[in-house]
Amino acid sequence: MRVTVRLFAAVAEVAGQSNLKLEWPDGQDVRLVDVRTRLADSFPALHDLLARAWFARGQEYATLETRLTDGDDIAVIPPVSGGQDRAPAANFEPPVSGAGDITALAAVVTHELRPEAMHSFVLHRTAGAVVVFAGTVREFTKGRQTLYLQYEAYADMAVKKMEDIASECRKRWPDSTVALWHRAGQLAITEISVLIGVAAPHRKDAFAAAQYALDTLKQTVPIWKKEFYADGEIEWQGPEGEWNPVEQV
Repeated sequence: MRVTVRLFAAVAEVAGQSNLKLEWPDGQDVRLVDVRTRLADSFPALHDLLARAWFARGQEYATLETRLTDGDDIAVIPPVSGGQDRAPAANFEPPVSGAGDITALAAVVTHELRPEAMHSFVLHRTAGAVVVFAGTVREFTKGRQTLYLQYEAYADMAVKKMEDIASECRKRWPDSTVALWHRAGQLAITEISVLIGVAAPHRKDAFAAAQYALDTLKQTVPIWKKEFYADGEIEWQGPEGEWNPVEQV
């Protein structure tokens, strides 16, 4: 049995690669915990990160007891923070997509995000309120000066999870239109990293849906940011808060 394993953010930097193949004898009962064990044995420096990471199978979060089949696509989703103060491996490129105007409810792109485009995208005739949230790159975090950020995404899975969030919002707040767009790549101070748009019949629902969408995105969508500080330090950041994506949307 052979599976493909994708590595991201701090895990990819420590391993020095972003993709690898793992093999086991045909017929062997292989679970995600075996993938973690194999990675920890092959890359001892990953031990602590792997102990706090989550895993996805086929772009869905899964528990360590999940059984694998031949050809499975596995992703290691790094924990909240960690990393190395060095450049990524030369063969490591974030899987991003898109250019120009966005025409999807969920998107990961490398170009500038425009709030007016989001407003126009979600607006509909029955909407009495439109909320557009823009997350921007700030210069100071807990007293530390940031020079710029580098965002990385597992784009295919990130889009799928953002679509799940939009779908859940429509269930909770009927007649609403919800869209989530996130940028990847290098962003300067004040640039927009994420846009969330909600159009709903009533303003209370629009604000509530936008808050839910943002909070859930931060906890379940595989997107990471690498902060480059003025003091020369570098730090990866990931999902915020208590992180258990298996229990989320």
